[in-house]
Amino acid sequence: MVAIEGDVREGEVTPVRAGELFLALVRRGDTVHALDDSCTHEECPLSDGILTDTELTCFCHGSVFDVRTGEALVGPALESVKTFPARIAGGQVEVEL
Repeated sequence: MVAIEGDVREGEVTPVRAGELFLALVRRGDTVHALDDSCTHEECPLSDGILTDTELTCFCHGSVFDVRTGEALVGPALESVKTFPARIAGGQVEVEL
């Protein structure tokens, strides 16, 4: 588990670096979702996208991903984005890489 420094705010996408990985974190209450921050279509940063409930839309070409599973819901991306187990422990976000 890697502890993430900084604030992960409710209802926002937070870009973070964890080791060699760039992640997009989404917090909903006591739940945190961690996704690879790179769209599987053209590698645009998903952390710059638009979050609506459990869906994250890439700002580059409009691909939509489910933040809970990483599943590509709307193209042009055909591949899901990788997700990582995450939790809030002791007031801090931890991600299993």
